[in-house]
Amino acid sequence: MGLFTSLQNALSGLSVNQAQMSLVSRNVANAGTVGYSRRVLTTQETTALGINAGAVKQVSIDRMLDTLLQKQLRTESGGAAYSSTRSDYLQRLDSLFGQPGSNTAVTAVFTKFSTSIQQLAADPASSTARQDALANAQSLTATLNSLGNNVQTMRAEIESKIADQAQQVNTILDGIESTTQKLNEITDSDTRAGLLDQRDKYIDQLSTFFDVRVSDNGTGNYNVYTANGGPLYVQGRHLRFQFDERTITPQSLYNANIAQSGVGHLVISDPVGGKIDFNASRLMSSGSMSALFDLRDNVLTQTQAQLDDFAAALTTSIGDKTISSTAATVGAQTGFDLDLSALQSGNVVTLNYTQQPGGTKQKVSFIAVNSASALPLSSGVTADPNDIEFGIDFSGGMAAAIASITANLATVPGGAGFTVNNLGAGVVQILDDGAGNTLDVNSLSARATVTALTGQGTAMPFFVDGNAGSQIYSGSWDSGSQKVGYANGIRINPALLADPSRLVVYQTVPTTTNSGDPTRPSFLRDQIQSWQSDFTPAVALTGSTAIYQGTSGQFLDRLVATQTQAAGNAKSLSEGQQVVLSTLQARAADVSGVKTDQELSDLVAIQNTYSANARIVSAVRDMFDALMRI
Repeated sequence: MGLFTSLQNALSGLSVNQAQMSLVSRNVANAGTVGYSRRVLTTQETTALGINAGAVKQVSIDRMLDTLLQKQLRTESGGAAYSSTRSDYLQRLDSLFGQPGSNTAVTAVFTKFSTSIQQLAADPASSTARQDALANAQSLTATLNSLGNNVQTMRAEIESKIADQAQQVNTILDGIESTTQKLNEITDSDTRAGLLDQRDKYIDQLSTFFDVRVSDNGTGNYNVYTANGGPLYVQGRHLRFQFDERTITPQSLYNANIAQSGVGHLVISDPVGGKIDFNASRLMSSGSMSALFDLRDNVLTQTQAQLDDFAAALTTSIGDKTISSTAATVGAQTGFDLDLSALQSGNVVTLNYTQQPGGTKQKVSFIAVNSASALPLSSGVTADPNDIEFGIDFSGGMAAAIASITANLATVPGGAGFTVNNLGAGVVQILDDGAGNTLDVNSLSARATVTALTGQGTAMPFFVDGNAGSQIYSGSWDSGSQKVGYANGIRINPALLADPSRLVVYQTVPTTTNSGDPTRPSFLRDQIQSWQSDFTPAVALTGSTAIYQGTSGQFLDRLVATQTQAAGNAKSLSEGQQVVLSTLQARAADVSGVKTDQELSDLVAIQNTYSANARIVSAVRDMFDALMRI
């Protein structure tokens, strides 16, 4: 090897050493910079005509990065954001119901009301007992109103937060797009390393909102999707999110059809008119966005439904009376007569029969409405998911209503065997086929809402619907479900507040109930403590499709316990997810982070190499000087 070759090799080494020292200084300077990946210099021996020439050259500046670990980290970032968001809201929701044992907890408030009714039954003539009952009832309604309103406040807050996060995501997408464009234009590896860090930082931010998946073939075709295939960034398309924020009320429910939905939809669109509805297409499965939509449309909506079910069950347990049928026989046919004249909109007539041959049990529910525009009713109007439901319009008179019952019964299994008669004065008669070949009628009954404090028996409209100007609550479907949002508007009947004696007095003609008569207070006590209501599977907290039957108090206890358990589970899941995320972050920092001690150690090695190359240069110079002197 000649002197010129030795000099060239040493000078190339010095050049590489200078680049390495510059890179070390940059690494140390960015040791605390978020998103900065440690840089290393990749070198290669030069060749001439396929023969190694001995000199070294700088090939590229590369980032220390484990792509598999990066993918795992982004997945867990989405999971951590989802569980953390969900836990935060469930903790807040649980706190609204109050701590067990607290006097302000909703269960304690209900117990006070129930106890005061029990005390009234023991001493109905006491004005103090009456006032205590009304005061505790007002405390209960105020607590339910507050709970329901706070649930809707949380939903409105989430609606606004989704709109804010959509704008944040758009800002991130702008950053990804501009960075990718620069990467496609620049070839310098040093500059590209910085741009790649910047783009990865954007993707890391995006992964907290969605469960991101990156597709990169290394030729500039860089795309970002959600795990379920939702496009977030597609090369060459300017995709941006739009969110139509809405005003939130208990009636603001999600519908896959944007035009019919009461809540906002998250839609991503591009300039050429393409749009994808992330809600309807179910393109989110993790990240804070997915958690917010689940909370708004499922968790909090279900909580509102549970509160409404409790308020409705409490109201109807003391505000509805059972209408029993009487057995009827016409020749060989048997069945029942039932008086429908007291039915209010939303009240239900229940028919149970056995289909023959085979003995299959069937249940038919007729729901009274006072508006033809309310028909047909949506499925799931009653608590029983297995009954056959029909809406019956009573606004056209009793004859038309009974004719509608006749027509609908003809469509049920074995329905051709029914005989339906209008006996007048609001009484309907339903008979079997008389031969037992097609069906047997087993029972016929109804529950009717009382509308006055006196003259309709011991049941009373204790609570009314404040959402509709103190309207009697009957579960009406005339203008949508009266039950939806009822917890937010439940009130004590103003007429009862004006005249507390009606807690005892239930009739005024022909004689007035004695002021010390325990009949009505005892009825109220027994209904509150013992009446079994049906709760729909969707809100019954059983985790099954079976009807839950229980008192309103039992349902409330179950509701609070379930909320507490859900909050605890969410907190544990969030804490566990944070541990996983922290572990992965530590591993990522170990691979890509800058370790100052290691950089200083590398600097010492570079200095030694630099000194060796410099000494070679100096030796070659001395040898050239000696040659020149010769």
